[in-house]
Amino acid sequence: MKAVQIKEFGDVDVLEEVEVDTPKILKKQVLVKNHATAIDPYDVKFVQGLMGEADKLPLIPGSSVVGEVIAVGEEVTDFKVGDRVAATRHHQTYAEEVPVGQSAVAKVPDGVDDVHAVAAVVGAATGYQMITDDLDVQPGQKVLIQGGAGSVGSVAIQAALNRGAIVYATAKPADFDYLKSLGDVTPVDYHTAYENELSDFDAVLDTIGGDVAIQSAKVLKQGGKLRNLTGFDEEAISKFDIDAAHTYQNGKRPNLAALLDDMAAGKIVVKVGDVKPFSVEALREAHAAARQASLAGKTVFTF
Repeated sequence: MKAVQIKEFGDVDVLEEVEVDTPKILKKQVLVKNHATAIDPYDVKFVQGLMGEADKLPLIPGSSVVGEVIAVGEEVTDFKVGDRVAATRHHQTYAEEVPVGQSAVAKVPDGVDDVHAVAAVVGAATGYQMITDDLDVQPGQKVLIQGGAGSVGSVAIQAALNRGAIVYATAKPADFDYLKSLGDVTPVDYHTAYENELSDFDAVLDTIGGDVAIQSAKVLKQGGKLRNLTGFDEEAISKFDIDAAHTYQNGKRPNLAALLDDMAAGKIVVKVGDVKPFSVEALREAHAAARQASLAGKTVFTF
């Protein structure tokens, strides 16, 4: 089968097209005929070598897949050949066929196309999980989403609004109209010292970290929840009387399935940018662009 792999970390030209054998699946895995994969920030940083070098090279990068199940392991109970599914996994999705553990796989509702399904499985699913699980936002709570215009933040905003929360979100002024298009959101200019004006928040989702984690802590009420996706100065945060933790997407089916159901029902909209046929040239171009600036909407490659 056709795939794109790397033999070393570095420039985008380390991405190379190769022919490899069809993957063998384990007892609890399904094999997915890939319909589409997306570019995520993790993928871009991994190819650069910025996510550590513990993984054995060469390998096929990529974190998202949507497609048709073409084989199932002998202990798979929830899926059958022909099911249309989506999943995130640690690498191996820049390929025509992808093995995925059944615990990570979710069936895609008829109301969600392949492009939007695969665009949702990493960033959007992370934002959704932060609101519905890690922060467990309740009706009437006051919530701040740091980085509201990104793939994580934009879905977190929608999920919080769906739960009846009062939602604020940081972004640059050029993105304020986009934030308002998501619902009743109060935009906050991240360039300003907003921590001196805002207060009494029940929860903050921090997608950025660094000094932003401190700003987040300052606006929280006593006992408020801070969930951070990038890491923070634990000693500095410990000075605040809040519930703070670094967390990450669990990559499991219940969260992704619930998100896809909400997308099918029109309750969550995931922003898609460029959609291109899968090729090593297109992947290199997208990776290069993503190294320079955040991509406007999820870039998706179809097979």
